[in-house]
Parts: sequence; structure tokens; C-alpha cells
Amino acid sequence: TLAVYCSSWTYFGAVGTAAKNAWAYLPIYLGPLLLFVLGTPLLRKLVRVGARQKTTSIADFIGSRYGKRQGLAALVAIVAVVGSMPYIALQLKAVSLAWDTVAGTISSDQIGGYQPDSALITAILLAIFSMVFGTRHLEGRERNRGMMGALAVESLVKLVAFIAIGIFALILATKIDSSEIIRSEILLGSWMENPVDARFITTGLLAMLAIICLPRQFHVTVVEHQDDRDLRMASWLFPLYLLIVSAVVLPITLVGQQLFSGSGVAPDTYVLNLSMSGSTGYLTALAFIGGFSAATGMVIVAAVTLSIMVSNEIVLPVLLRWRKENFRQADFLGKYLRWIRRGSILVLLVASWAMNQMLVKDEGLASIGLISFACFAQLAPALIGGIYWRKAHALGVYAGLAVGFLFWWYCLLLPSLLATGDPLL
Repeated sequence: TLAVYCSSWTYFGAVGTAAKNAWAYLPIYLGPLLLFVLGTPLLRKLVRVGARQKTTSIADFIGSRYGKRQGLAALVAIVAVVGSMPYIALQLKAVSLAWDTVAGTISSDQIGGYQPDSALITAILLAIFSMVFGTRHLEGRERNRGMMGALAVESLVKLVAFIAIGIFALILATKIDSSEIIRSEILLGSWMENPVDARFITTGLLAMLAIICLPRQFHVTVVEHQDDRDLRMASWLFPLYLLIVSAVVLPITLVGQQLFSGSGVAPDTYVLNLSMSGSTGYLTALAFIGGFSAATGMVIVAAVTLSIMVSNEIVLPVLLRWRKENFRQADFLGKYLRWIRRGSILVLLVASWAMNQMLVKDEGLASIGLISFACFAQLAPALIGGIYWRKAHALGVYAGLAVGFLFWWYCLLLPSLLATGDPLL
């Protein structure tokens, strides 16, 4: 079940990145792979401290490591919510792209002149599903083994779909002359001059930090941790998973470039367009199901995890100060806690849909994902320092998070929301 560690946006986004540069997608996988191969002591320390503290989220973990500061936990929760919105928005965008690609032959006249917003419909349906099945349990450790099992199935479905499309791409490569594009992209590409540049290192580092700092990944790694066997299995199963996925991306990308270059087909839709070029609809259905399950699985876990942070670290502390007598009663608190989390899920997904509408239309899926990764990288010093640095002070974490978050908002998020899309850095 540890395949759920894999970031779901790689199903479409990494292909889009690789289509621009055959070397560019590698750090997305290389960073997490190196962390699980070489950083096992860090992960082991992280899960053991989390188990000892009965951690419920990354906000709770960081707040507890710096003197149980509620204000610090609330700040981390705010950063996590805002940083997750582009990540959720890209999942909604991926689903919308998939619907538009598969249903591209349907005109608005055929459906009464109205074109439904597939991203909004998906957001509402996922909000309902998350509210119904993700807020049933309110126990202290916030574990949900049923949800983890569903994510494991989702990851396997995604992997099977990816492998099937990769095999189909290899079959197509034997029927078309791909030697020239393979020669230009792999053997003589511009990356050969300087394969490991600043962008390569930065992308790999962001991906490495995201695998433990994203609320969804932290929840799977720390909160859902059962025993040391989980980590031992992850140290070889997760790198193997990433190696298979990265190997499949290359033939899909190269054949997609050969078939769709100059045709106006977005690289992020190569997976679906390749499957649709086959003579049977089964491969298209499998590709769509794989991408849809990857996106929805990520959104559901992220929404549930963030709702726990919002309720535990922001809303409940305010309510407990406002009406201490009522909210200190277990039955009364449990009743309100469930509705607080459901409301948080709904607001988060609707806000992410609104951000999806505001994002620059030609922004690639992988680029949007890296924006979120850059935000969560701000949490890494506090997270790692809380484990190893005994003299670390909460004031330093406050200052670092505040300054880093403001720079991220101004230099990365804001340009992506502006119509021009011109980066400031």
C-alpha cells in the first residue's frame, strides 16, 4: 500500500514537462527517490517522534516541537492551506483537461448550448465524498485505514494505466520513424551541454522536500504509520514505483512529440491523445480512469488532512476561548467538530476551483505543482530543525515562515494568477 506516496500530478504533468525537455522530468522523480534511498534515518526519526507525540498533522507536529505553541501551529496550517490550493487546482485542471480531451468531439450545440464546468462539478462531487467518508472518525490520531487502502488501489490503477499506455507508445514507435526525434532529444539535446544545471537541482530539491512536507504526504508517512515494517518496505518499493513511472514517461513523450508536435495538442494531454489514437476505446477508458483516480485520490486525502488542521489548529482554539463551558463537553464538541471539518472541506475545494479559474490558462500542470512544492519547502527547516536542533526557537520559525511565505506569494503565486503570467523571478 505504500505506493500512495507517489505524487498524483505526475500522471499528466511530468509528461508535459518532459515534452519540453527529455531531461527535465527526471528531478521530479529523482528527489523523492534519493530521499527514500539515502534519507531513511531522517524518515525513521520523523515517524518515531510523530508516534510518540501522537501527531495529527504537520501543523500539530511543528507546533509541538517548539514548545506546544498554538499560534505557530495555526501559522503552519494557514501556510499549508494556501500552499495546497494551487496543488488541488491543478488536479481540477487535469480532470477538466481530461474531460475536454475525451469529449472534444461534442459541441455545445449538442448539449443545448450550455457547456458544463467539469472542474466545478468535480470539486463539488469530491467535496461531498470527502465530507461523507472522510469525517466519520474523530479519534485523536486521525487514522483512516480504509482511505489508505483506497489510495493504494488508486496508485495501482494509475501504474497499470501508465504501463499500458507506455507499451502502446513503444508499439507505435516501431510503426513510425522516431529515430530523428530520439536522436535530437536524447543524444544531441541541449541538456547534454549542462545536464545538471540550477533548474535541475532546484526541481529535485523541491520534489525531495515535498515528499515529506506536503500535508497529504506527511499524513501518509507519519500519521498513518503503523510500525517499522512500513518504512522498510517503502525504502525499496517506493523507489521501484518511481523508476517504473519515469521509465514509462520517456516513450510516451517521444512518440507524443512525433505524432502531435505542431498540431496544437497540449503536452499534458499526450497520455490521453495517445490512447485515443488506438483502434479500441478500452485503452482510452483505462487512461482516463488512471488519471481521474490519481487526481481524485490526491484531492480527497488533501482535503481531509487540511480540514483536520483547520479545525484542530485554527477554529477549535478560537471556539474554546469564546465558549469554554459548552465546547469542553465531549458530545457537544464532537458534534461541532464534524461540521467544522465538513465546512472546511467544502470551502477549500470551492476556493481551489476559483483559483483554477484564475490561473494562467497556458500554465502547465507540472509548473503549477512546483509552485505548491516551493511553498511547502518553507516548512522543511522547521520540520527538520524540530527533530535535530534542540536549541531552535519558535521565534525563528515564525520569522522564517512569515518572510518565506510572503516572498513565495509575491514571486510565484501572484504572477501565476495574473493574466500576463510574467514571472517576477
